[in-house]
Amino acid sequence: MKKIWMTFGTVALALSLPLTSMAASNQKFTDVPETKHFAEAVNELAERHIITGYEDGMFKPGNPITRGQAAAIIVKLLKENPDYFVKDPGFKDVSKANGYYNSIAKLAELEIMGGYADGSFGPNDPVTRGQMASILVKAYDLPRFDFIDKENPFGDVKSTNSHGANVLILYKLGITTGVTQERFGINEWVTRGQASKLMLTTERVYPDTYSIKTQGDKSGMMMRFSEIMANEDTDEFIPNSEIYHAAIIKGRQTPAGYTGDRLQLTPLKEGRGTLQVGGNYGMEAQNIKRYYDKYYVDVKKVDGRLKIELQHPSEILKTRARLKMAAGEKVESIHFAQTDGVVISDNMAFEGYTDSPDVFIRVNRHGNYIATVRLTNGKEVRYTVDAKVPTKHKLYYEIEVTKMNDSK
Repeated sequence: MKKIWMTFGTVALALSLPLTSMAASNQKFTDVPETKHFAEAVNELAERHIITGYEDGMFKPGNPITRGQAAAIIVKLLKENPDYFVKDPGFKDVSKANGYYNSIAKLAELEIMGGYADGSFGPNDPVTRGQMASILVKAYDLPRFDFIDKENPFGDVKSTNSHGANVLILYKLGITTGVTQERFGINEWVTRGQASKLMLTTERVYPDTYSIKTQGDKSGMMMRFSEIMANEDTDEFIPNSEIYHAAIIKGRQTPAGYTGDRLQLTPLKEGRGTLQVGGNYGMEAQNIKRYYDKYYVDVKKVDGRLKIELQHPSEILKTRARLKMAAGEKVESIHFAQTDGVVISDNMAFEGYTDSPDVFIRVNRHGNYIATVRLTNGKEVRYTVDAKVPTKHKLYYEIEVTKMNDSK
């Protein structure tokens, strides 16, 4: 996470610059002077016919933006056409005569905005700052980062609470700040001026994410993601690599069945990474039927934006074999040979771990081996290393390491 945070930190610094540093727009409303921090956003969105004012020619930037107004603006920003084939969302307080009906129906269909537990939508309800964060994260499929406490400066935001993680996503990308350095104001209303700036900034800075969706098997049972192996050369599950960020977005249980999970990939820098995903059909606790898939993740810059392409590799990659050492033991060299005596290397390359005395070697073909580890104190420790071709669609060999009793 540290390297990924540093990568985005540079981006966030640039993205947090005020919109007034960008190209100026002509003033559209008499109550939106150019000195306001949201003026340029309001004027540009008005120029693009995405937002409008009131009949008296005012924009009323200090008024809270309503859920209906937000829906209408988001639909236009996403270039969705809500005028045809919209599915009735069934909200009891949004009739087809409502001016926002099509926009609300479209965003409900896209699962960007939903209703309340009582079956209403509340089209005239003000939108809170927390709600706006969630709307923008869903609308632009912003990266679903995980957060630790030190990355959260706001005392009124918890990443595990409703809207909290989405607030921190916008903050990390430089899209928004708090009402103070220590408080976000998650339950305060968003004004029309503030909403205009938030929406336009998000449109300008959002990264292009890539999604892998789960499918059902022949019986119709939906597969669920359970783990990600992202490092190209590892023996442990880790959530991300330097090339891309990966996150599992869980589906929902509906009357029609489980909607399916989604693996979201966000490009971080140009290069090639690897990805292995695992899951199962049915409930995870039941472990009904395991599933694996593997990819190369190629990140390239196209027209100034980072894009992801996935390739299916046929080969099995070099795999770490971890040799466990006792506390205080230091490795001098490793002799690596097949069990039939054929020597692979009398001085096998090895690397250490930062948090333990263990070392690892990389195995690049299947077989049965013996690793003889020579320690700096003159002693030797021997291990059997069995590398099996994976029975599933995996990137790595199945490695089993056992310490031998004849070590001396």
